[in-house]
This record gives sequence, C-alpha cells and structure tokens, in this order.
Amino acid sequence: MFATVLSIISGLNYLGTVLFVPAVTLEAVADIPQWVSIVGVMSVVVIYTYIGGFLAVVWSDVVQAVLMFSGIFALLIMGTLEAGGVAATWTLFNNKGRLNLFNFDPNPTLRQTFWSLVVGSTISGIGVPLTQVSFLRIKATPTVKSAKRMYLFTAFAFLITNLIAALEGVVMFAYYEAKGCDPLEAKEVDNPNQLIAKMVVDIFKNTPCLPGLFLAAIFSASLSTMSSTLSGLSALFWEDVIKPHTKPMSNRKSTIITQFSVLVFGGIGIVVAFLVSGLDGPIVQIFRTTSSCLRGAVIGIFVMGLFSPRANALGAIVGGTFSCILVGWLAIGRYINDVVSPYAKLEPASTENCIFPNITSVSNISLYSYDTVTSTNMSGYATTQPQDIGTVIAPEGVDIMYSISYKWLRPIGIITVLLVGSLISRLKRPDPVAKNLTVPFGELLWSCFPKFVRQKYCCGVDYHPTKQKEVPDFTQQDYDLTVMKPMNGH
Repeated sequence: MFATVLSIISGLNYLGTVLFVPAVTLEAVADIPQWVSIVGVMSVVVIYTYIGGFLAVVWSDVVQAVLMFSGIFALLIMGTLEAGGVAATWTLFNNKGRLNLFNFDPNPTLRQTFWSLVVGSTISGIGVPLTQVSFLRIKATPTVKSAKRMYLFTAFAFLITNLIAALEGVVMFAYYEAKGCDPLEAKEVDNPNQLIAKMVVDIFKNTPCLPGLFLAAIFSASLSTMSSTLSGLSALFWEDVIKPHTKPMSNRKSTIITQFSVLVFGGIGIVVAFLVSGLDGPIVQIFRTTSSCLRGAVIGIFVMGLFSPRANALGAIVGGTFSCILVGWLAIGRYINDVVSPYAKLEPASTENCIFPNITSVSNISLYSYDTVTSTNMSGYATTQPQDIGTVIAPEGVDIMYSISYKWLRPIGIITVLLVGSLISRLKRPDPVAKNLTVPFGELLWSCFPKFVRQKYCCGVDYHPTKQKEVPDFTQQDYDLTVMKPMNGH
C-alpha cells in the first residue's frame, strides 16, 4: 500500500508535467493562454479515457505515434535544409562546442556528464518496466513470449526516439546559428521549452499545413502519455486501494468507480500543471527533479524485493520514507536556495543578426552562460553589460548537496532504499521466500564458483544451479479459467 500511494502521487506529478508541454507550446505558436490549453487538453484526454478505457488508450496511441513522428521528421528535414544541409548543420553544431559527449568529470554538481548520462540514466531506467502503465501493456499481450518481444521492440524504439529528439536539438541550434539570432538571447521567447515552437513558426510561416502538423505532433505526444497515465492510475486505484478493502461488487459498480477516479485524477493533474508552470528550466529537468523523491523510492522497493530475500514490509516502508525525505530535501533545496552551484550552460547561438527593440547600438554582448544582457534605454541608446562573474557565491557545506545534478537524484533515491531498507529488514526475522520471487544474483554472478560460495550470497535461499523447466506460456483466457474453476466449485 505504501508503494501504491507513492506510485499514484508520482503518476499525478508526471501527468501534470506532461500536460504543461502542449500548453507552453501553444502559447508560443498561437498566443493562447496556458490555462486554456491546460484545461482543454485535459478535458479531451479525460473524455476519451473515461468512455473508451484501455482499448481507446492503446488505439489512440497508435494514431498519435504516426502524427508525432510525422511532425518530428518534417521539422528535421526542413530545419536541416534551412541550416545549409547535413554537413553544414553538423559543422555549426560542432564548432560551438556542443558535442561534448565524453565529459568524464566526476563532479556530481555538473548538470550532465558522461557518468550522469550513462550510469545515472541506466540506474534510473530500471524503473521503466516497474510502472502500472508498463504492466497494462504486458497484460494486453497474449503470451509471455509476445510480451518479451514487445519489450525488445520497445527498447529499440525508445532508443531511436531519444536519438531523434537529440537530433532535433542539433538542427534547432544549427538553424539559429546560421540565422544569426538566438531567440533566448534576443528575448523573443522567455521559456526554453518554447524554442522548438519558435523554430516551427520561423521555418513554416510560409508553408501551409506544416505548423498544424507540428502542433498535432506535440499534442499527440502529450495526449498519448496522459491517457496511458490516467488509465494506469485508475487501474492502480481500483486493484490496490478499493478492491482489496471492499466487498465483491458488480462490473457496473467497479466501472463507475474507475471512471470516477479518471475524473478526479484529471482534475488533480490540472492543479499539478499550474504548479509546474511556475518552475524554471527544461521540462525534462523539471520532471526529473520533482519526481525523483517518489519514483526513486518506488523503484528501490521493487529492486530490493527482487534481489534481497530478507526484504520485508518494515524495511520497505522505512527505506522508502527515508529515500523520499532525503531526495525531496535535495530537490526542494535547489529551487529555494540561492547559494547553489549554477548549471554551466553551453555557448548559445550567434546574436549578430538579432534586432533588439529600442536599441540603436549593441556592444559587449557576451555569449557565455553567466553573462546576461541588460538594456538601459537612454535617449535612444542602449548599453549592455555582462553580469559580474565574481558576484556568484560558491556553495559551501550543505549547499553543495543542493547543487547535485538532477540526473543523480533518482539513483540516490534507489540506492538509499536498498541500503536503509536492507539494513532495517535484517532487524526482523526473515519470512520464508519462494525461489521464483527473487532474482538469484549470486547464482548468476558467480555461476562458475563452487556451490558453497554461491550459497553465501543467496541469503539463505536454496537456488538450484540446474536449469529449471520452463513454465509454459498460457493465454489470458486460460488464466481466467484457472482462477474461475475453484471459485465456481468445479
């Protein structure tokens, strides 16, 4: 129940964060207030999830995926052409020092390094299959073998999708570098999450239909994610919160409860979206920061249950609580504490062709992250001076912990649960654990060692080194029959 509550709160945070994306995009493209988009988009998602259930979610995801990739490829192709071609795009991107894939600096306060991106993301990625949304996909497949195939395909598609998203950023930077005007530096947009929308307006302003295709892509990505999350939350609420603590009820009553939960969760998601709109930074960074204290604890509980046969409820609750408090303290501290190490941003695109409002001459415009352009309009002239770097106060003591990169917050939460939870679990006498409920870590890691060595790392569980017989695949119908037979007395 503790993990269920954390999962629901985490899902609501994810729901509100994703809802914020199309709102900020539509504001940049069509000048529609964010609150109108937030309420309107959530209303659409709630309606078709409420009426169609999981089937509507899956098929709408299919259609929305086609629209999403169509918009992305249209932007990639046109942006590359406008930047001068593939070779010119890569040259502009590389010459500005943007290709820094191999930054091996171990400093955990740096925003992104090789270690935080590879090691930190790998640890965080353990939680991808440990969500209700993933479980619904697994349950929708007819056999275990087909579920494995689905996961292999999803892993490959997920990698390609992230690569395309990164290329989209490459093309965007090269386009504005070739154009000679960075929209953020020129104050044409105030929110970095509006950069792609600004690029769409600039590139497709004379091309009919394509701006609408991009908007459809943005909304499709958000709608598919929100509908899946809403469906997962309603299933989680019914199966883990309502069903175990109520008397058996008809399908009609259970359907009414799950539909009502969709409405409630949708309303809460709107509130979260308004709260997220007040936070600064890229949307991925905002989500990772706000969700790490919740998702890290949930993932840690799952992993501890898989790899530690001594794990019990006491260890899970204490470890999960301690993880939430620790990571939540670090995440909140970064937003409310002024004395933190600022994330070192890369050099922006050129501003030599920017047209600054009410400025006759512009000079000394620094292109580096710690310099901000300030304009003082005096008799038609403007002077710009960079911010004094010496005024930045280096963090000391506990402030250094607030400066830890957002990429490390979730791994810290997972590791905290494993350490604290496993330690607390040892204080209580372990209950017998079935072999098929844990991963034989010792058997897999030291398979070539003698049996007495392997058993030392099995925490008392007698894993058999011989290959076990495979459990035959069975369909959902077979499963339902095996459940129903004892109930009906046959």
